[in-house]
Amino acid sequence: MGPTRIGIRHLRYTIAVADAGGFRAAAEALNIAQPAISKTVQDTETDLGFAIFLRKAGMFEITAEGRVFLDDARLTLATFERTIRASRQNALGARGHIIVGYSALASSSQISAGLDSFHQRHPGCQVEMHVMSTDAMMRNLKTGEIDIGFLLSHNSVDDPEVAQQPIWSTQIGVVVPRTIDSMSLDILREGAFVMGVRENWRSYRALLDAAFDHANLDPVIVDEAWDVQVIFQRVAEGRGFTFYPISAADSLPAALKILPVPGWSPTLTIAMAWSKVVDTKLLQAFRESFPT
Repeated sequence: MGPTRIGIRHLRYTIAVADAGGFRAAAEALNIAQPAISKTVQDTETDLGFAIFLRKAGMFEITAEGRVFLDDARLTLATFERTIRASRQNALGARGHIIVGYSALASSSQISAGLDSFHQRHPGCQVEMHVMSTDAMMRNLKTGEIDIGFLLSHNSVDDPEVAQQPIWSTQIGVVVPRTIDSMSLDILREGAFVMGVRENWRSYRALLDAAFDHANLDPVIVDEAWDVQVIFQRVAEGRGFTFYPISAADSLPAALKILPVPGWSPTLTIAMAWSKVVDTKLLQAFRESFPT
């Protein structure tokens, strides 16, 4: 058997196809032409000597051999990403570098308190923060693009390669202009709402859907947006209300506030997540700074 032609690009593209559930979706996620991805995956399969994916009309499956390869590929890619980041930071004289993803729903003082505790114990370590969706965090944890994620804990967000540790729970309230003094189930039934786009807020929208069903609510959604700040702007303009964790009230624009709804108290839980495949003492120390 000769030397392999497989490189990091082959691993990235193949993992992207598996995670996206197909070649077209992977091409859109990576913003790369589909033929380039298809050719790279085909070259990978030729080099390996077996099919990673089964492609038939209307069907997409990962082979048994492909699943084993993908497990190893994720480990290799995650290790590669961390090695590059660590080398760059060492060249700058930093003692460690952690990339953290966090949901907009987790913009709470509890993250700041944990970060302060960690920096007191590891003052030379740099922590880089990026806001992203829960689904994006799950993907990026497995590829090594982030080390830690603060995400919405939900039964639709489970992966055997990613560990989750609940950090805090909070009641969900209704975001309204400051001129509104109270909220009720009757107002919810008659009101208009601005929501996050379901593709970007999948787990949160699923949680809210279950809460609506439990209270026999059917909110009228008049607008959707990808970015939470755009949602807040719509609310401030009087377009409608929205739902948000009460613990994140301090992140609202000055024109808005969060009100609880008597008789309706859904909650969400924020969990800290990390890859089981690649873990380090530094990441363990980071997690210990966030008591449950």
